[in-house]
Parts: sequence; structure tokens; C-alpha cells
Amino acid sequence: MKKKDALPNLLWVALAVAGLGLSLPAEALDPRLQDVNDLVYVLQPGVPGATPADIAATEFDLVVMDYSADGDEASEFTAQQIADLKATGKVVLAYLSVGEAEDYRWYWDSTWNDDPPPDPDAPAWLGPFNPSFPNNYKVRYWQAAWQGILFGTTSGPAKSYLDRIVDQGFDGIYLDIIDAFDYWSNEQPERTREQARQDMIALVQALGAYARTTRGVSNFLVFPQNGEDIVRDDSFDLDAAGLAYLAAIDGIGIEDIYYDELTPQPPAEVQFRMGVLADYLSAGGDSRLVVATDYVWNPSAPGGASNISRYNDFESRCLTAGYVPYAALRDRDLDEILEVEATGGFLFSQPKTNSGEIFSDGFESGDT
Repeated sequence: MKKKDALPNLLWVALAVAGLGLSLPAEALDPRLQDVNDLVYVLQPGVPGATPADIAATEFDLVVMDYSADGDEASEFTAQQIADLKATGKVVLAYLSVGEAEDYRWYWDSTWNDDPPPDPDAPAWLGPFNPSFPNNYKVRYWQAAWQGILFGTTSGPAKSYLDRIVDQGFDGIYLDIIDAFDYWSNEQPERTREQARQDMIALVQALGAYARTTRGVSNFLVFPQNGEDIVRDDSFDLDAAGLAYLAAIDGIGIEDIYYDELTPQPPAEVQFRMGVLADYLSAGGDSRLVVATDYVWNPSAPGGASNISRYNDFESRCLTAGYVPYAALRDRDLDEILEVEATGGFLFSQPKTNSGEIFSDGFESGDT
């Protein structure tokens, strides 16, 4: 599931850009990330043309994908399938939503939403459904029962989500809906921003520590997605909690940094986010990988002048900023492997197979 960030408070822009004196010279990334130059992001890896075998045939360095072909338990990938994908030299992260529940996952109980809300059968951690993604429900992520679904049970029918991912052999996790801390302190204010922020930081730390220490995968990678301003306190300072969060992660994924689908983002919003992302690139003495997905492709004209211009602008700005880019289709379904050759007006490549196509579904560079 993809979620767009809420528009940030633009009063914070000047603070973000000014710098707060806490950045230190960056050290090296995890060795597996040092040579990552490109990203592919596929959340429906059971769709023909976007399977693990199809991903393996590309030249992308970093893969973000679901842990199963259709998102359910029956189609979970085997450890051998993930090993085969990693054997091509790719770093492979499993998508994991920590701020919303999804009603097609193994843990879902259909009685939780079979009555009008608030359904008396629903657990206390279950919140409202997301109108943009009706199969998704906000969760009170600080509650122990929800966290028990995420990690802590190593076997049996209630085997935890992270335990499944670890046993499959993924290199790490890609955590979505980090910005739920803003939802529960702003849109549905059950907690203060600082409470909600600290709770989300603690959850991300706990997930990483569980995989690395309890499960013994010492080099397990943790990438949150969006919600980057979690590192700043209510005064918009990068505080000790923010530095602890940075110490717990290896990188961050962001969406819509330069474009809201086909529309350029307001310059002030771009400036705001880039100011915060500077913390991830260097604060605390470590360098974290920033990977960016913008949904800039209009599939009706993949080789058209507007697509070429948006693609070139997005790629160029990401590379200048030090971000690893992925240009995706505007529908946000993430069920395609988009591949681009640096020809015909495209200035940058998005790793290809030997198919000679821009898109894996057969669009050619000359289409308009």
C-alpha cells in the first residue's frame, strides 16, 4: 500500500534549511549498500512480468517487494525464491506496513469490520479505514497486541510478520506508514505529537533489534518510508530521540519528493523535505541511503515529451541530491517493472533487461 505524505507545516521550512549544527562527517554505508545505484519497487510480485524471476532478470541493485505474490499467506515466497533473487547480487527488502493493517493479510479477522464502526469485535488497536485505500485500516501501533502481530512469535499459525520475513531470508525490511505518528497526533489526535513520535521511534528500534539480536541476523537492514520529520522534536530540533532513530536504520525511502504524480511539488515543500533528509545523509556520523520513488509516468504516452521531461528532471534532481531514484507509474499500483534506456531523449537509464522496451509490459520508446 502506498500513502502520500501530508503537506508539511511550511513554517518549518526556514528551520529545516538553516541547519541545526548536529550533522557530523558521514561514515561508510553498510557494504551491501555502497554500490546501490538504482531501485525497483514492486508490491504485487505475483503479477505476470513482475515476479521474482522477472525482477532477477533486471539489473536493478536494490529491490523493495512484498513478502508474498498476492499479499496473503498462501502465496508467501519460499526461502529458495528469495535466495535465488539475492544470488543475482541484489539487495532485497520486504515491504511491511507498521502504521496500517491490511485486510488481505494472514492476521486479518473478517469479523473485525462486518458491522458499522466501531465494530464491537474489532481489537482496540484497530482504527478507521483509509478512504484512499479501503482495504487498509489505521492502527494504534503503540499497543502491544498490534506489535505482537509484527514480531515476537517464531512459529505456528500466529507466526509474526517479521519472523516470516526473516525466515524467508530477506536482507531487511521497508517499513510503511511511519507517518502514522502524525495521523494520531493531528488528524485523529489521541496522542500528542511527541508521544506519537516517541512511540513510532520505539517500534522501529524494536523491530530492528528483534531481527538483529533476537533472531540473530546482525546485518539486517531497516528502511522506513516517509515520515522523515520524525527525527525532529516539537521545536523542530534534531534531538537525542531523532539521533537514536537514525542510529537504528540503514536508509529511508521517500515518495513524491519532486512530483505529486504528474504535477511538480511546490518549491517550498521540496526545500522543506530536502532540509530534513539532510539529517539522514550525514547526521550522527553515519551515511544512510535515501531512495526516492516519484510517480511521474503517464502510461498513455510513455515516450512522449512530457514523460521524458519529467523523468529526466526527477532523475537529475535525485542524483544531484544524492538520492537513488525510481520513476513509477502514476497509478501507484507498483505492479510493473519500469525500465528505461538512455536514448531518444531519456538522459538517464533505469536498468533494463535485453528486451529493448521502456516498460516491462511492452510499451516501446516510440509510443505517444
